[in-house]
Amino acid sequence: MSKKITKVGFIGLGVMGSPMSKNIAVSREFDLTLFDMNFEQATKHAQEIGAVAVADAEGLAECDIIVLMLPTSAIVRDVLLDESGQPRIPARTGTVFVDMSSSDPTETRETGAELEAAGYIMIDAPVSGAKERAESGTLTIMLGANDEQGAQRAIPVINTMSSGIFRTGSLGTGHAMKALNNAVAAAAFAASAEALIAGQRFGLELGVMVDVFNASTGQSFPTTHVLPEHIVNGKFASGFALPLFTKDVRIAQKVQQAVGHEAPVCDAVTRQMGAAMDALGNVDHTRAFEFWREQ
Repeated sequence: MSKKITKVGFIGLGVMGSPMSKNIAVSREFDLTLFDMNFEQATKHAQEIGAVAVADAEGLAECDIIVLMLPTSAIVRDVLLDESGQPRIPARTGTVFVDMSSSDPTETRETGAELEAAGYIMIDAPVSGAKERAESGTLTIMLGANDEQGAQRAIPVINTMSSGIFRTGSLGTGHAMKALNNAVAAAAFAASAEALIAGQRFGLELGVMVDVFNASTGQSFPTTHVLPEHIVNGKFASGFALPLFTKDVRIAQKVQQAVGHEAPVCDAVTRQMGAAMDALGNVDHTRAFEFWREQ
């Protein structure tokens, strides 16, 4: 008897979703169907990776597992549920929805409860690693789930995109962990940018400062992976948009508030990122350095 091939749907083919879906297809373990609001883009991508594209989300109704990689949890909800909270995709009972977006954990739990009431399973599995690791299939995954059987069904699909899965707890904890992680990264970026600006005005060279950070206790992900290429060399093209980064920091701030925690560092970083975003709009997050330098 031949093994039943799992049918996987993928919603959202942006900067991260396109390479992530490609890695699912490259594995040759699944029958992959794609949906994106840009049907022309979805069709082209499907042809390139050996998948099928559908013109609307309802076309994923036969899928066993549906992955979402979208900008916000509000968009995730709008794709999955109508105004009355009823599912838009007439999927089979037991279908697993995997939200890999950077979503608000409270909203994830609300959406998950409504899907559960309709007979579906939702897990959150946000990613860290940016476009480069999405392309190499080595993303870090933070997985939250209430239904262990559903999680186990989804893990083989997630493994095609990941170098490691961290089990964080119940539904929503993955998204909380992602937001808190990005708040830490944003704090390191804002602090190192602040130091570079002060040092440059004092007469230090940007490259020398970054080299010292990376050989000393000031070393962090931004100093090693962001500052050398995108600040020192002026590329400003990390692939992580300022509005998305700011959104994640604001989610982390909401998590802090939800547990009654005073978080002055998170609050300060949120203000810094928000001010840059309000001034610059939808640009690469590294452009915030230019805005802060002008202040």
